[in-house]
Amino acid sequence: MGAMSRSAKALLATLAVLLLAPAAAGAAQPLPIDGGDATLILDGKLRRTLDAAGAELEPLKPAHRLEKTIVLPLKAEGGFELRFGTGYAFLRGGLRLRAGGRSVAVRRLVLNTAKKRLSGRIAGRPVTLAATDEVRAYRTGLGLLVKVGSLRLTSAAADLLGAKLRQPDLFRPHRLLGRVTLGAQLFTVPVTKGTIDFSLDDGFVQKLTGLGVSVVPYGPATLLSAAPLTFSFGELRGEIDPQFEHGSVISTKEQGLSLIQPGSPESREVTWRGIGIGFENGFGTEGSDVVTASWTVPLGLSAGPTLGQIEFGASPSYDGKGETFTAPRTPATLSPYAVKPLNDAFAGGKEAFKAGEPLGSFSFVAFVD
Repeated sequence: MGAMSRSAKALLATLAVLLLAPAAAGAAQPLPIDGGDATLILDGKLRRTLDAAGAELEPLKPAHRLEKTIVLPLKAEGGFELRFGTGYAFLRGGLRLRAGGRSVAVRRLVLNTAKKRLSGRIAGRPVTLAATDEVRAYRTGLGLLVKVGSLRLTSAAADLLGAKLRQPDLFRPHRLLGRVTLGAQLFTVPVTKGTIDFSLDDGFVQKLTGLGVSVVPYGPATLLSAAPLTFSFGELRGEIDPQFEHGSVISTKEQGLSLIQPGSPESREVTWRGIGIGFENGFGTEGSDVVTASWTVPLGLSAGPTLGQIEFGASPSYDGKGETFTAPRTPATLSPYAVKPLNDAFAGGKEAFKAGEPLGSFSFVAFVD
């Protein structure tokens, strides 16, 4: 998938969630979903009533029947917050009722757990199909299971279905329709803690040393090793998707690395704070990632957030039992956007640092919320 389509998909999914289901003040924001299924289990009494009347309930593609249930795939739109399952999902396909030689279609189904209702279009007319007071949510590794029970037909839906089929007693207001079990794949999952380890390349360190530049921890960053020069940054935050194509993980801006060059009348210092990994497509090959940091540079200089280019690919693994992502040590090169700030700060503008030269290697452990 190209950089534009991946970024656009992430943006559109997030905008859809924020625009259509804004979170209440102080509530957790819903997370975009990336597909899944909703299974409709018809109430037994209603099913027997339909059978006795010779009525049939059929799925409309791509929905399909699975034993006594109807499975409706989810669109990669909408989203849910994780604790209570508050949010909404668009269901693909639909339902068709046949009775006495007549039929009526129910399409464009939307399950909205924030408003506790299932809505759609009956014969092209928008209507709230059923309402409920029972919504429960459960985390399932990198997804979410939402159980919606006691869905009862609204008066508007019951009257409209009965009128279209010319069987007004077939559906009654507040009659139990059934329940829905929704299994959603999350577009990204939140990260609430973890660590990033950064081992600087020996050649990069030697170049800094030759310019009189030393590297020291900033804030609570930890020195792990002097050879190779390795630091650890904790308190990760962010989000990541199961395919490692979206989101980012980042340490706090209270920690990082300071690159210090003593001098007269004053020393020069560059600080990288909030070191992180961005999983959206970088500026290299497809699937490339970026190393990011918030730069502090000497007065009169400027720098962007990109520190390096790295390509984890599909190497990070997920441990469902421990709910952790682990990425092995992976080499990174110096970003073209990081070259000028370093040269200006420490080499008097000369070409001491070059884009694409080895920067070091990164690994991380990220714990899913």
